[in-house]
Amino acid sequence: MQNIKLYLDPGHGGRDPGAVGNGMHEADINLAVSLKLADKLRAAGITVELSRSKHNEFLSINERWQAANAWGATHFVSVHCNAGGGTGCETFVAKTKKADKPFARVVNDTFAKIMGLRNRGVKLDTKSFPGSFGVLRHSRMPAILVELAFIDSPNQLDITTLRNRREEMAAALAKGILNYLGVASEPVPQALFRVQVGAFAKRKNAEALLKKLRRKGFNDAFIAGGQ
Repeated sequence: MQNIKLYLDPGHGGRDPGAVGNGMHEADINLAVSLKLADKLRAAGITVELSRSKHNEFLSINERWQAANAWGATHFVSVHCNAGGGTGCETFVAKTKKADKPFARVVNDTFAKIMGLRNRGVKLDTKSFPGSFGVLRHSRMPAILVELAFIDSPNQLDITTLRNRREEMAAALAKGILNYLGVASEPVPQALFRVQVGAFAKRKNAEALLKKLRRKGFNDAFIAGGQ
């Protein structure tokens, strides 16, 4: 395998919390997902450098792309959360670097499919704030910026994903990145969704419902909690 050096950029940080919504700060999510992602990529043999690894670190846009260029990165991935009340995930590339679109497309499509999120596609930064995507425009290597989901979304799936599924997000991103790079990856565990059908103060009431469920064929039903 060729020497792949991936520069991983958790957006915002330090005095810049990024977008805020539903009791969450973007910078915290970006870092949590990126740290997990870095571990998974390293386990697959990829050399990874992070722009920041702590919550209190602040870097300017220029410092991020300059560090990636100086390090000699072969690929650049910036991790962010979206805002504006929408739903789903999308990935940006610089309008001046359209050759980066295949990289973005593989990562975005893989991530959306695994996470079950609305796929908003790959977009050029033409309609974005001029300074927001300097990391894409000035980096010398293929570079993408992933918007995981909307932090201020009214959609419960976006909220739950950002709050509770950070390990899954890292695994899905790793799968997409490694697929694009042609590097073998571990299967992503499928998420399990639990259904609760009752909550009781008295155990005998819970046991009665459990018996009823099992008579109906729900043999894996069980009682959780209590003493």
